[in-house]
Amino acid sequence: MFAESGFPYAPHPEITPNTQLALELGELARAEDLHPAYHEAVMQAMWEQSLNVADPAVLREVAIGVGLEAEAVDEAIATRRFRPVVQESTREAHAMGINAVPAFVLQEQYLLLGAQPHDVFEQVIAQLRGEAAAADD
Repeated sequence: MFAESGFPYAPHPEITPNTQLALELGELARAEDLHPAYHEAVMQAMWEQSLNVADPAVLREVAIGVGLEAEAVDEAIATRRFRPVVQESTREAHAMGINAVPAFVLQEQYLLLGAQPHDVFEQVIAQLRGEAAAADD
């Protein structure tokens, strides 16, 4: 699906990283209004550059590269102060039935788990449009 969509796909063939720390630093980035850039940089590191995004040194470089202060990154890594935020978010996701990534919630009605082909999204969107049209009648 990556190739069909024109996206690069080169994850490290021997590493399935635990992304807990990456998510924690994402919360630091969110607090500094840098989350979109950080998220994009982490995705590129993992999927395009074959880097291990569980490695604190890799994450530190990515985070600083998008503009986070080195001291704040080092403190967040050392203290893991954003761990509770990520854990709570994970609990909330599990309570909603989310147990895979990516996960897409459409109109607070449909939950699509995992990488799905475009036609699955098109079917759900068509269903939502049909429901909306029926509700307007």
